[in-house]
Amino acid sequence: MKIVILSALPQEYAPLKKLFPALRPVRKKPPKKFAWNLPGKEVILIESGMGDKAVRQALAGELEGLFPELLLFSGFAGGLHPDLVAGSVCFAAKTRCIEAETMYSFEFSDELAQFLAENQVAPVLALTAQTPGNKQVLSALACGEPAVLDMETAIVAEEASSRQIPFICFRAVSDPVDHDLGFNLEDISDEQGRVRVLRVFATIMKRPSTLLAFYLLWRSSSLAAKNLCASVAAFLHRPASELARMAEQIRVEKS
Repeated sequence: MKIVILSALPQEYAPLKKLFPALRPVRKKPPKKFAWNLPGKEVILIESGMGDKAVRQALAGELEGLFPELLLFSGFAGGLHPDLVAGSVCFAAKTRCIEAETMYSFEFSDELAQFLAENQVAPVLALTAQTPGNKQVLSALACGEPAVLDMETAIVAEEASSRQIPFICFRAVSDPVDHDLGFNLEDISDEQGRVRVLRVFATIMKRPSTLLAFYLLWRSSSLAAKNLCASVAAFLHRPASELARMAEQIRVEKS
């Protein structure tokens, strides 16, 4: 069974390197690519970069002529509900692209629903935006239901739906609804949606007040990465026959 995992940033998948010692680099140039084998499974991980453009480019380059049995996105998200604290792991039960006003819903098996419940992974609405906005304002779009904010889920859902590839998305909350980042992601990332350390330092030099925001985000992101990768690892360790059954029953429907 071939499984392709997308993650936007190295921080999101770093704990997987310890959880899967056999994980090996296949390509060191962006988009970075890794692979490892598990009983009955071949797993490929691609570092896509953040945002619409980056993830579309990664998918176009990696899925051309390749039809994995399952496509999985694993990454951080902003919380849009008070119950979703830092480190909460979520599963996209549906996703909405704010700018395009398109909605995709996910149909999945009772077997997958049971896995989510056993591993305390909360089904949520994933709102996808080109650039993060005010979380307090965006939370109103969820009409009170548990939701997270990201920059890729709806984009990948669109691509997966058009290619008829089973797709699921795991997210972990790196910044809760009451946590203001205090900086723009465009200030610290390049055109490929990858965070650059020099840009982080430049942002701090220009606005020293952002130092605390970066520290708080680093602390909550570390917890999010640990919990996220633990959930992904638990999923990947399920028997190949079970994952194949789950994948066969996944549907991504535009509504």
